[in-house]
Amino acid sequence: MSKRNLPPVPPEIEALVPYKPGKPIEELERELGISGAIKLASNENPLGTSPKAQEAMAKALPGLNRYPDGAGFELRQALAARYGLAQEQIVLGNGSNEIIELLCRAFLRPGDLALAASPSFLMYSKLVQVAGGRLKEVPLKDYRLDLAALAEAIEPSTKLVFVNNPDNPAGTAFSKAEFSEFLTKVPEGVIVVLDEAYIEFASDPEVAQGTDFLDHQVPVVVMRTFSKAYGLAGLRIGFGLGPVEVMDILHRVRQPFNTSILAQAAGTAALADEEFFRKTMEVTWQGLKDFYACFERLGLTYVPSQANFVLVQIGPRASAVADELLRRGVIVRKMASYDLPEFLRVSVGLPQENRRFMDELQAIIGEG
Repeated sequence: MSKRNLPPVPPEIEALVPYKPGKPIEELERELGISGAIKLASNENPLGTSPKAQEAMAKALPGLNRYPDGAGFELRQALAARYGLAQEQIVLGNGSNEIIELLCRAFLRPGDLALAASPSFLMYSKLVQVAGGRLKEVPLKDYRLDLAALAEAIEPSTKLVFVNNPDNPAGTAFSKAEFSEFLTKVPEGVIVVLDEAYIEFASDPEVAQGTDFLDHQVPVVVMRTFSKAYGLAGLRIGFGLGPVEVMDILHRVRQPFNTSILAQAAGTAALADEEFFRKTMEVTWQGLKDFYACFERLGLTYVPSQANFVLVQIGPRASAVADELLRRGVIVRKMASYDLPEFLRVSVGLPQENRRFMDELQAIIGEG
């Protein structure tokens, strides 16, 4: 087949490396010839999906021949009531990933600078690059965001500063006082993007909550998602909260029907399912305690987490240990792509899944 002549591809697009998601459990089982695998690699909700969300989706099925509500009125109304905001302060997204994309599309021009921590969520760099911007990364300090260094890194060309709280992949979080101090150092013309994908799991009451900063003189855009605490990762539904002026710009650049009928219905119902949410927190917090106790028995260093996962230092054998866990049907996340080659990231699962992981890890470490 002859090679087609395409229009020139911009160098920033040509240089992109596609995001590599984890393989589905079914595919891994086929490849390895195993069954009954458990996935503790993607920070998903092990309890499944809110029963109320499932009921809402079932009721919405007959209407799938219609376009969704482009404004997402019911879900935005529910979010406005939950957070005490005007609907004009809320934008819905196809996952919180799309909120990042909308911000980059709206506020970055070729050569503009964005800041983020390193290591951090991989999509910051990719979406900044797609917009033609430059991403400057500031290393974590003791596995925490170095807010002082981020503030010092701001340049005249800086337009966006991404801060995730709790942090992914470390699971650490900064306090309200620390964030308040950071905002005093942010100059005019810069938007602070506070990624709170895991904020619901934070058990420390001192952890900063972005909703407390939406009226700050520095424009703060808070990103949240239904993928984690609410168990709707497969529907891709997230939202941004922020000043009306910023939200107005994001609404101008977003797709008119960017969230589906099912996603909107499920999100609205999940937000009201307090029982499912409470159980999710209980399972997560107990799972973290069990992991900590296991790692301490094995003499492994770990980073105490405010999220639904934990970062554990295995040592030079980390990749080999992850591969052996995989052969035993336990899927965890290697951290080499985050420049943490000696670490694994483990999501909290159901109690029996956590026990299986801990038993297999102990067996592997003991064999080593």
